[in-house]
Amino acid sequence: MIIYFTDALRRSNKILFFIISGAITIAGCSQYQEVLKSTDYGLKLQKAREYYDAGQYYKALPLFDELVTFYKASKEMEDISYYYAYTHYHLNEYLLAAYYFKSFSTTYISNPRAEECLFMNAKCYYQLSPDLELEQSYSEKAINEFQIFINQYPSSKYVADANQMIDDLRRKLELKAFRSAELYYKMGKYNSAAVAFRNMMRQYPDSPDAERALFMIVKSNFLYASNSVTQKQRERYQNTIDSYQNFLVRYSTSPYLQEATNLYESSIKNLNKIKTDEQE
Repeated sequence: MIIYFTDALRRSNKILFFIISGAITIAGCSQYQEVLKSTDYGLKLQKAREYYDAGQYYKALPLFDELVTFYKASKEMEDISYYYAYTHYHLNEYLLAAYYFKSFSTTYISNPRAEECLFMNAKCYYQLSPDLELEQSYSEKAINEFQIFINQYPSSKYVADANQMIDDLRRKLELKAFRSAELYYKMGKYNSAAVAFRNMMRQYPDSPDAERALFMIVKSNFLYASNSVTQKQRERYQNTIDSYQNFLVRYSTSPYLQEATNLYESSIKNLNKIKTDEQE
């Protein structure tokens, strides 16, 4: 009997809890709707900040949407603009956040938070940077915006973070360039692969993948020459020889050296044969 009574009491307590929780939620929604409908913009500003501080950005945003219009050109606008940008940021609306951060940094350039906002503008594009398999215009935009920030605030406390994020983005772009060149090679488009690897090396000469890329230029040039018509082979084997010598200068102890040397020697042999055939 006592057990049944205890179970019934627990069920009653659960029901009471849900009723109270539901009532609180309804009351909270009702109060929020009243704030939204209110014409008291001082109250709206107060509540927008309260919602923001509580991490309820989805509630703060509609209020800030109204406030930026109502308080336009007023002294309150600086604070509102600052929190408006961050509200978009916290809601993962990075393009809008970038726009409002940049706008703050240029409109209120003497404000101490202008520096922070210019940094955050760049960070928004960093957040938008996609996986390296995808198109990387946001990565490039982020690098440019970070560089603008560093140039404008070279002594900023945010410079170290900005440089680290630039390094992250550049590494992503390096990897994308390397993998794109590898894809050409795997598809048997050897000339395109060689060109892509060369372009990568021009753009990222200090890449961790530089050794492999220079070797792949040798290999791609050799296969391109080998699969060419006889009339084109002389020039293309010479390109293989030249790319091997460039590789050897930088990586004379490379694990790829033996294979690269074999390709070089085959190119010399084939080139000599072509010269002999031409003389006959």
